[in-house]
Amino acid sequence: MFQSIKWRLMLLYVLLIVVAMQFVSFFLVRNIEAFYLERARTDLRTRGAHVVRVLDLEMRRGPYSRELAEAHLNNLRARHEDAIILLVSPTGQVAATSLNPAAEGLHGLFVQGPDYPAIIEFFATQEPVEARWEDHTGRRFYTLALPLSGILTQGTVREEVALVYVREPLDETYSILQEVQARLLNATLLAIGVTLLLGTFAAQTITRPLQEITSKAARLAAGHFDMEVKVKSGDEIGKLAEVFNYLTAELRKTMAELRNDKTKLEAILTQMTNGVIALDTHGHIIHANIRARDMLNITEEMSSAHILELLNLGDLARLLTGSGPKVAETELKSPYTIAIRAYGAPFHSAEGEVSGGIIVLQDITEEARLEQMRREFVANVSHELKTPLTTIKSYAETLLAGALDTKDVAASFLSTMSEEADRMDRLIKDLLTLSSLDFQHVRMPMRPTLLDELILDVADKLAFSAQRRNLKFRTNFPEDTPVVLANADKVEQVLVNIMANAIKYTHEGSDITVSLSTVGDMVRVGIRDRGPGIPLEDQPRIFERFYRVDKARARELGGTGLGLAIAKQIVEAHGGRIGLESEANEGTEIYFFLPRHTLPSTGQVS
Repeated sequence: MFQSIKWRLMLLYVLLIVVAMQFVSFFLVRNIEAFYLERARTDLRTRGAHVVRVLDLEMRRGPYSRELAEAHLNNLRARHEDAIILLVSPTGQVAATSLNPAAEGLHGLFVQGPDYPAIIEFFATQEPVEARWEDHTGRRFYTLALPLSGILTQGTVREEVALVYVREPLDETYSILQEVQARLLNATLLAIGVTLLLGTFAAQTITRPLQEITSKAARLAAGHFDMEVKVKSGDEIGKLAEVFNYLTAELRKTMAELRNDKTKLEAILTQMTNGVIALDTHGHIIHANIRARDMLNITEEMSSAHILELLNLGDLARLLTGSGPKVAETELKSPYTIAIRAYGAPFHSAEGEVSGGIIVLQDITEEARLEQMRREFVANVSHELKTPLTTIKSYAETLLAGALDTKDVAASFLSTMSEEADRMDRLIKDLLTLSSLDFQHVRMPMRPTLLDELILDVADKLAFSAQRRNLKFRTNFPEDTPVVLANADKVEQVLVNIMANAIKYTHEGSDITVSLSTVGDMVRVGIRDRGPGIPLEDQPRIFERFYRVDKARARELGGTGLGLAIAKQIVEAHGGRIGLESEANEGTEIYFFLPRHTLPSTGQVS
């Protein structure tokens, strides 16, 4: 209960009232007690002095009987029944009493015991003595012993008197004090009740706004940022409400910015072509974008240790300390073949402490493939140039060594050297053509072109080569010959490369069929031979540079290995595509597609 500030405030109010009333009661009761005790003491002195004067006067007049003295004492005592006056002899024996019940039994007794401290002290000092005395029941009395010299008579007996002893109870004084204390207690209880009532109201003026702010702060912590507290005063609580409203407004603004930044970051990470994986210091995956999950086939059960092992980045400790590999490359076969370059580094919090590690995955499959092709291309070019150069060099050395004098041998050697030089010339021209196509240095003006005429022209140019192998060209053209938008010279080069290959590899005495057809908005050109066919495993690479299915036979036939690569580049530069269909021992068809052109009514074609 006292954990509430309301009850703490009320307890504080009550304690303040209780402490204040205690201080007031203490000083008030002390002062009242001192006042009434002083008044009782004054009354006792006055009464004692009056008794002494009266008795002294009576004793001076002549013989003074005990009966008359006791009558006078009874008349002079206080009206309280326990108030007594005694006349005591020099021996400490009671000579006369005030006749009231409290004093009658004392006649003739010796009164020098502990119940009469004033008498004892008087006999010791022979001076007037005042003393407070408390009986066995706790009642308090004021006592007074005053000197009085005289004689009391009773018949013929004479008894000397040495002092007057007066005793009066303080019951009235302490009853007044008890009444005052009772009234003070009642006043304290009343003040406490009023304080509780007013304190509750006063505490609520503080606690209600605080409870409202606390309640809305709890909802704010739960994510409800639309909270606002009404400012009802200009005091400290009102200032607190203003600060709370300012805080919620700033939090709304900050959270909106964070949501926007998070959305942007998620969009960036999702659309990134690179994979990104973030780990905390315990190795838990706190983020992995879609690309990273796809590249590594990340599942819920996959651990960070397994990922680091796959990427050759060491362990988590080395990643977080930055002592492990910064960059590593690896090739994975699952879920598909992919070459990955991984970058690993720790990241830090705003305080500069290591908060985790980040891994960036770059797909270098195409880069690795191109690098492999570059190495193969360099190796192939070197080999293709080295072979004719070696032949030319060896023949030249032979001629220089004396074979030049033998006419037939020299003519054969020179003929071979010329063929090898022509082969190198063709190779270099093909390389220059590929280079121009690669870097788009060749401008290809496009014109509407009739493919049937272009095919027949190429067939005429290659007729001699075909006749040498007893081959025939057959055509399969539609009645309505399609027109393409193309560069006639480049398309002719494509046809020459493909048809020349068909002549080289077709079995002697067979046919080579060239067909034309329309497929949608494209025109399909197909050149089919009756050769041995291309194995299935070699078909995906047949258009690569320097790639040969039968390398020995290709060189024997004088090929450079670049014809189909050049054809592919030219066709793709026209916006078309090239492909093949081949079966073992059934022959091969190389086909390509070119964009179809619709002629206006007065159009001209080349």
